[in-house]
Amino acid sequence: MAIQISGDPVSNNITVAPTVANYNRGDVVQWEAVGGTNLTLNFTKSAGTPFNSSVINGAAGTAESPILAAAAPGSYHYSLTVTINGQNYTIPGCPEIVVS
Repeated sequence: MAIQISGDPVSNNITVAPTVANYNRGDVVQWEAVGGTNLTLNFTKSAGTPFNSSVINGAAGTAESPILAAAAPGSYHYSLTVTINGQNYTIPGCPEIVVS
């Protein structure tokens, strides 16, 4: 299941669905922003990351990374920035990955 990112150029709102995504250790997480470019996801150092890096970058609006087999179960909040159809969007930290 890919996490879908969409932007509304009229209201300048961005949507991440699902906002809370549940995965197991070893699963590959995919993010997809239709019409997007320059996708960057940042997991805060204080909250940690279930991935091998706290920053995940993606070209053409897509990114993916496997959850580490040794990742601690719990919630991991992240921020994201993306350009969709030429407009920049940012979410400072609401979406989250929950690892079981």
